[in-house]
Amino acid sequence: MTGNSCGRGARVGEARLPLLVVLALALSLWTAPGARAEGIDVIAVDDLLSENWRDPGVVAFRRAGTTGSLTVRFALSGTAVSGVDYAVNPGNAIVIPDGEREVTLSFAPLQDAVVERPETMVVTLQADPGYSLPAEAKRRAVTLTLSDSGTKPGAKEAARFLFQAAFGPSADSISDRDMVPENVESVMSLGFARWIDGQFRTKPGLHTPTLDAMVRARKPVSWDSKVRPWWERAIGPSAIDPLRQRVAFALSEIFVVSDRLDDLSNQPQGMTSYYDMLVTGAFGNFRGLLRGVALHPCMGTYLSHLKNRKADPEAGTFPDENFAREVMQLFSIGLWELNPDGTRVLSGGQPVPAYDNNTITAFARVFTGLSFGGKRGTEFWWPPENYTAPMRMWDEYHDMAPKVLLNGVVLPARPAFDPASPDRGVSGMLDVEAAIDCLFHHPNTGPFIGRQLIQRLVTSNPSPDYISRVAQAFANNGSGVRGDMKAVIKAILLDPEARLETNLSSSTYGKMKEPYLRTVNLARAFNARSANGSWPLAYLDEIHFQQPYSSPSVFNFFRPGYVPAGPLSDAGLVAPEFQILHSISAVSVPNYHFNALRQGFNRWGDANWRNLVLPGLRVEMSLVNDVPALMRRLDLVLTGGTLDPEQHRIIREFVESIDNTVWEWKKERVWNAIYLICTLPEYAVQR
Repeated sequence: MTGNSCGRGARVGEARLPLLVVLALALSLWTAPGARAEGIDVIAVDDLLSENWRDPGVVAFRRAGTTGSLTVRFALSGTAVSGVDYAVNPGNAIVIPDGEREVTLSFAPLQDAVVERPETMVVTLQADPGYSLPAEAKRRAVTLTLSDSGTKPGAKEAARFLFQAAFGPSADSISDRDMVPENVESVMSLGFARWIDGQFRTKPGLHTPTLDAMVRARKPVSWDSKVRPWWERAIGPSAIDPLRQRVAFALSEIFVVSDRLDDLSNQPQGMTSYYDMLVTGAFGNFRGLLRGVALHPCMGTYLSHLKNRKADPEAGTFPDENFAREVMQLFSIGLWELNPDGTRVLSGGQPVPAYDNNTITAFARVFTGLSFGGKRGTEFWWPPENYTAPMRMWDEYHDMAPKVLLNGVVLPARPAFDPASPDRGVSGMLDVEAAIDCLFHHPNTGPFIGRQLIQRLVTSNPSPDYISRVAQAFANNGSGVRGDMKAVIKAILLDPEARLETNLSSSTYGKMKEPYLRTVNLARAFNARSANGSWPLAYLDEIHFQQPYSSPSVFNFFRPGYVPAGPLSDAGLVAPEFQILHSISAVSVPNYHFNALRQGFNRWGDANWRNLVLPGLRVEMSLVNDVPALMRRLDLVLTGGTLDPEQHRIIREFVESIDNTVWEWKKERVWNAIYLICTLPEYAVQR
């Protein structure tokens, strides 16, 4: 038995030995040079370069495995000249280290004084016994394009501008030979200043006419109806004034009214009327804006100076001070005296208050005697509730006594109301106009409002010099006019601090995009539409914690001075939008984007498929078999060409792994590529 057992054991051992030898031989043959060469691809990660935009072009060399180091040889050709038009590491070989699958090579554009036609850089893989070349020509050689637009922007620079000045890049025409969005091409063609001037000439895209048309068509107009024209004017076919709409949205977050107040929730046309006042005033004069805000019945209702009346000491009643406080604190001068660059004036090392309680009381007395206006506004107490016409003044209920305002402004006593004369509110309106003038001419107003508009459009932490330049434009548009909003907008968007590409790498520059605007950018990027042209996109505040018209308080969805604890606080930086970034919104917004791409941007879908607002993905679907090209298109339209090459690789490899074994695999490739980019900091942060 023992012998037999040993015999069987020996035979088993004899059987194992040849197997190990075979495995070792197979392994040696697999790794032997030339026996089974590893496949190599060259991929254009970023193929757009511009002389006046120093963001580099990037190519990647990718292999199938990760074992051992591998030297890849390549040739450079094209019409661009190395060392003259671009800079690249010397040599014609690059090493993929052991354990790595991919390495990148960057091409930095070099600026010169000569305006040239677009030039090319061609990277072509060279044969080598250590690897095999791909069969597809587009995997063996890639072309990068270097443009020289002179003083006009390139594609990346223009895309970045549209995130600041509009609602982001749009979809590209499928008939285009390039992958540059249509509105990006418009900015590239016109340049920044001419594009802005063209926007100044457009007619305002008003919101109320959409609701009026619904009434004429006998369609129900409810509280959520007002969101429909907002989306139409932002990204719809009639969205021809994106700069005006973008500025109006910024103004709506300064001059806040909200449908969280029940009285306004039931007034959708009144609320759109208020918003239209901001749309119209966006390119007007700030004084007109401030006056329009003060006299609009929606603001009068929200901050309770509608039907505010003079004091009655015997009855123990006094004017409501709500609007008087906020018109200073939030709408014009702020809490503290400011220098022209927005820094606080100090006295004894302490900030100086811009006003006190006596000032609030005086302004409250100014805003007495206002009630509903319009043709039928014929009495103070019980007129028809007209939420679309400016409030009118009633001298009978206005405080006619002298008032001490700010910076030495004293309003004189007005003639006592004469019951025998028609009450046209002339004396009361003299006080209102003088109070508006007082705030408009206050030295704080330019830097205070300028800083907030910079924060909403460009960056959360503008330098004092940036604020000062914008405040100067507010003070004088170059023709002696104060408060010219066009001059202010140009100063904000054309300032060197807004345009310099060096800020792309600054850790203190830029802003987190508002969650709602991240969704608007996404819908804009793919020209989202419904089949019947409607925009039933209400109730999104439950996902984004913001929605037009629905701020939780007069302090907006977030405060301009909000400071999250941690590194930003330690660095003395503010990050307003982070106030609504938390454990819920950090998940709810990406989850919503995941579903919106597949099922539409509607909150809960819709029983009628024609109401679904779906992204148009024809261009992206045409690139489904060329994932690197798909990624380049999405990089430009979603991040302005700032996607990190490593993130590009991770997403690209995952998308390429989705093959025809997956249901609707072509759509899944596109959906997942978009969704994954939308989860990245490069998409969430605007620089």
